[in-house]
Amino acid sequence: MEAQSHTIPALEKALEMLELLAMARDGLRQTELCEKLGLSTSTAYRMLRTLLARNWVLRKKNGVFVLGNGMLPIFTRFQSSVQRISAARQAVHSLSERIDMACKLSIRRGNEQVTIERAEPVGPYSLVSVVNSSFPVIEGSVGAALLVDESQEAILRLAEGCRLDLLEKRQPETILQGIASIRYNGYVLNTNPNRWNVAAMSAPLRDAEGAVACALTIIGTKRDFSGKNKQRLAKELLNTIKEIGSNDGIAVSKQ
Repeated sequence: MEAQSHTIPALEKALEMLELLAMARDGLRQTELCEKLGLSTSTAYRMLRTLLARNWVLRKKNGVFVLGNGMLPIFTRFQSSVQRISAARQAVHSLSERIDMACKLSIRRGNEQVTIERAEPVGPYSLVSVVNSSFPVIEGSVGAALLVDESQEAILRLAEGCRLDLLEKRQPETILQGIASIRYNGYVLNTNPNRWNVAAMSAPLRDAEGAVACALTIIGTKRDFSGKNKQRLAKELLNTIKEIGSNDGIAVSKQ
């Protein structure tokens, strides 16, 4: 049974609606939401009326819907994550410049991992996915970093529900081993064959409450992480995360 069977479809669509509105700087009309979410006019109307009643969305005079102030209590709970991620966005660029390698920052969005910041040296080709690109949350070193606090049962459900034929889907022990590496070393190095033909080293960045806020990743070739380079890059990665959290003293990872 796929992981999707454990969710409520209508609630999933409502959450997707809020995510779309969060990403749309100028808001969206009801017709646009229907098109993007595959909803009927009546269903979208009822969802919007429910969200309007809670002030989670507002309707402007021009008919465009935007997020409302009713969500502020929720955002306040995650303020430390927002602040930490904001600092991490800048750190991605300084880390990339310091080690002369590609780096990226990723967050979890449901069953996906989403790239929210990228940086890489000038070169003939790109190693880093574009900002806002998304992949299955279980994939690669990023997946292990974002899911480090999840139970084995939850990981297996995510692997089972993945629609792409990934190594992590066929062999869930791969991501479980990555998670074990993070819990022991603070980071994971993934040099397994993948669809991107790259190697990557990731570590979780936690918020002030200790929850995983995002994953910081160094990307290169398998050779880039060989020999003494592996320990050097791991030290750079973990030191960067420590510096980001130095203001409130949060540990790099739970041991």
